[in-house]
Amino acid sequence: MQGKNVYRFILPFLYRWCGLVLATWVSILVPTLVYGAQSIEDGPAIESSYIRYFHEQHDSELSYADALENIKTQGQHSQSDILNFGLGSAPVWISFELHNAKATALRYLQIENSWLDKISVFFLHQGQLVQQTETGDSLPYDAQRSNRFFSFPHEFMQGATTVLIRIESDDPQVLPLFLYTPQEFTDRQVESGYTYGIIYGFLIALLIYNALLFFSLKSRRYLYYSFYLTSFIFLNAAYTGHGYQWLWSDWPQVQNTIIPVLMIMFALSGLVFASMFLALPSRFPRLDKSFNIFSFVLAVCLILFLLLDNLLCLLYTAFIGVVPFAVLMIIAGSVACFQGVKEAPYFLGAAVFAVISAVITAFTVSGLVEYNSLGFHAVEYGILLEAVLFALALAYQFRISQDEKVLAQRLADRDQLTGLYNRRGFNKLMKPIFSNAIRNNRNLCLMILDIDYFKKINDEHGHAHGDIVLLDLARALSKELRAGDLVARWGGEEFLLLLPETKHAEAIAIAERLVTTFSNHEVTTNQHTTQYTVSIGISELKRGNANFSDLLGSADHYLYQAKENGRNRVCYRVD
Repeated sequence: MQGKNVYRFILPFLYRWCGLVLATWVSILVPTLVYGAQSIEDGPAIESSYIRYFHEQHDSELSYADALENIKTQGQHSQSDILNFGLGSAPVWISFELHNAKATALRYLQIENSWLDKISVFFLHQGQLVQQTETGDSLPYDAQRSNRFFSFPHEFMQGATTVLIRIESDDPQVLPLFLYTPQEFTDRQVESGYTYGIIYGFLIALLIYNALLFFSLKSRRYLYYSFYLTSFIFLNAAYTGHGYQWLWSDWPQVQNTIIPVLMIMFALSGLVFASMFLALPSRFPRLDKSFNIFSFVLAVCLILFLLLDNLLCLLYTAFIGVVPFAVLMIIAGSVACFQGVKEAPYFLGAAVFAVISAVITAFTVSGLVEYNSLGFHAVEYGILLEAVLFALALAYQFRISQDEKVLAQRLADRDQLTGLYNRRGFNKLMKPIFSNAIRNNRNLCLMILDIDYFKKINDEHGHAHGDIVLLDLARALSKELRAGDLVARWGGEEFLLLLPETKHAEAIAIAERLVTTFSNHEVTTNQHTTQYTVSIGISELKRGNANFSDLLGSADHYLYQAKENGRNRVCYRVD
């Protein structure tokens, strides 16, 4: 009896509990079971499991009622999260249901794609058409949308609403579908605005910087890089919708072809910049020829298909051309690295980031790989990294060219054999020293030193041995003279020594020491031992020789006297 009472108490409780659980699950599943619909509270992405689509024949445009019937009988479920029908697809009808369990609510249905030619959107509630919108980039911008994407605000009534969309476009039919609340819609626009503000601000600043470098330095590499950056900025503005929104809003015919045109221009400008930056014509002429052939083919296809008004062929050219463009850029960077071009690693790193990201975006947009947001925006991230690396590469190349220029100037000022200053270098350094001595009435002396019988040394032992004697003398002079003194090979076996802050008597003492040093000096090679002497003429800066040519002439006069008086001696003015 007690067991029966327990059952009588427990069983009703279990029935009620199971009923409550079942009712809860039914309340959750009913919208799906009854309507096959996604709740407007879910999202913001429209889930692919609710979407069915049907491809229309090219020769007939269906009414929305016929399209609905065809979707019911022939419609297919999406196999990917984001619909992507690729290039040149037939017009497609898309259908899905959205369920609103509450009172009427405003939502924004958005197709986050900016280049679709024709879009027709139908909202049906309980089988009745309640809203229809026609849009697409075949219409002027102001007449058809409120932002760069295709947005459709709709007041969703309680219950199920069927959304039917027809898309017709030769461009890649990439269809990311989202349903936003008003706040989410506003936040999306603000976030997008700040993001692209940073991207465009950075790229435009870099563009202006390189343009200014071109105008100031007259180096064409900065001009070609500016063209390359400009083509990408316009290409990005075109495929993100900013170009149609801001620049060519009233020209839908421009919007219809601008993306493939700019893709080809981006590739062409990149090839030209690479050829200039890596100096392909002089370093790698065969590779440069490949660049020229591919560029010519791209340019011919661009002009031909524009003249024929064949958008589909133009699109295929642009998307297929991305692959050889990427391959050529990476090959050029790799070959240059292998050959030891100093700036090539920067170029290769930049090219890898840019072209691989461009290929990923092109493949994502064209439907060759499954759509995802990262793939769609890959080229933007890649180009930002590329811009930084190319800026570093150009700066490094500029530093190399400046170092080479400084080295060339230094070499131009130096005697190739002895390493001492030549006439050019001496004159450049002498002028401020001489001017300071005159202006401040400072002491200054000049010596001309000549190797005695140097022609005989050359005749007896050869010019190679004579060069060794000259080099030995130059080293000895550099060691004997003071830090502030200036020594140069004036020509042949003549050397000039400029002695600032030096009185006449001090200069004579220095000259006598040099004559003594060299009279006891021998130069020994494998074949010969040579002892040589020097003769020196000295002049002092006076009011009567207040220009350098007079000072030089006076020193040369006393050198001639030293030669006449038997050589191996110093001659100078005697007061």
